[in-house]
Amino acid sequence: MERKLLRFLRGYVRIRITGNSYDRFLNLCAFHGIVLWDLCPAGESYEVSLSREDFRKLRAITRKSHVRIRITRRYGLPFFVHRNRKRKVYLAGIAAAALFMFWLSSHIWLITIDGNVSQTDDVLFEYLSGIGITHGMLKKNVDCRALAADIRNYFTDFTWAAARLEGTRLVISVKEGILRDGAESRTGMAKEEEDQKEPGKTPEDPAGEEKDGPADLAASEDGIVESIYVRQGLPRVEAGAQVKSGDILVSGALPVYDDSGSVRTYQYVSPDADIVIRSAMEYRDRIPLRVRRKEYTGETKKSILLRIGDVPFGIGSAGGTFEKFDVEREIRQAKLFENFYLPLYAELLTVKEYQYKDEILTKEQARSRANENFRQFLINLRQKGVQLFENDVKIEWHENFCLVSGTLAVGKEAVRRVTIRREPQEELHTDEYG
Repeated sequence: MERKLLRFLRGYVRIRITGNSYDRFLNLCAFHGIVLWDLCPAGESYEVSLSREDFRKLRAITRKSHVRIRITRRYGLPFFVHRNRKRKVYLAGIAAAALFMFWLSSHIWLITIDGNVSQTDDVLFEYLSGIGITHGMLKKNVDCRALAADIRNYFTDFTWAAARLEGTRLVISVKEGILRDGAESRTGMAKEEEDQKEPGKTPEDPAGEEKDGPADLAASEDGIVESIYVRQGLPRVEAGAQVKSGDILVSGALPVYDDSGSVRTYQYVSPDADIVIRSAMEYRDRIPLRVRRKEYTGETKKSILLRIGDVPFGIGSAGGTFEKFDVEREIRQAKLFENFYLPLYAELLTVKEYQYKDEILTKEQARSRANENFRQFLINLRQKGVQLFENDVKIEWHENFCLVSGTLAVGKEAVRRVTIRREPQEELHTDEYG
């Protein structure tokens, strides 16, 4: 491709060779470094292509080899300009188009992001816009190495980020943290930030208490202790106990007794326990019996909306004579080569007409919808780690709706940490226990 482009810019000719000493002619050309290509027979003669500069060297060679040459065709930009030298406006237009293409090639017209899952494209594009990375900016103003570092520092869930320029496209690739043993791996930047913080202070506890430091486990809501398994700490309740919000379930202060059985001091630990508290949860859902649903008529219309950058101009109308309609959009961006994107967009609009149709649900249909809503509700509970023990949900039928309501007995880890305030003299006896 590059060789063809170079030949076009320099110009080349196609010649026909006649005579009896073709071999001598070709050997002399090779001896003098003249490059020939596309050699093929043409009747009793041969045709071959060569550059303009090499063509000027053939006078002595043709005389020595006793052949005759004739130009059959001229190719390339120099010959094109010479043929159209009197068409100044035409040539000026070509020059302007070439300059315009050069200007387009020096800008970014497409930004793509790969590998992001937790962060949406809209969030990333908003961040890029905030730091000055936008469509239409000059490529020379983009420092890919610095941009990748900024992305890694700002989005701490990205463990790797890279940016590269491909033609008029900016490609950003990221990788997110991997969950290991229930905890998400931290990026190097996040580790540095935590190492620089003062000892004993974490983002979760701005007051300066360590998350894994001495503490008690307290109930965060009223309920009954369904199960309790303590790995470290002193249990204060048993399974089946009624607790209220704020009651201590597991203590992180372990008493140390002397020979007389009196408490001499305390050892402080970070409690670790699995506690499930049973509580009541209200459920309520209202299913209307008279519903209005959308029904498509099958009538469609298509139109095209063109954009140059952010400036739109359309062909046809979006909705036409439809009173109610939905629009499906498909955006395509023009490009010359694989990575040479242009700021020209075609938005294909497909307009579908619909009408509202009133429908009265039967009891079976309403019960099916209620069951599906309740099933989705239970799925969401399970995803949050909530267990279902009992279900006392009933359906009440009314004239225009049915009401699904009741109480669920659920179990969850309704536990919160309460930091232990130690006395200064007791800190000397702090130790790990368990």
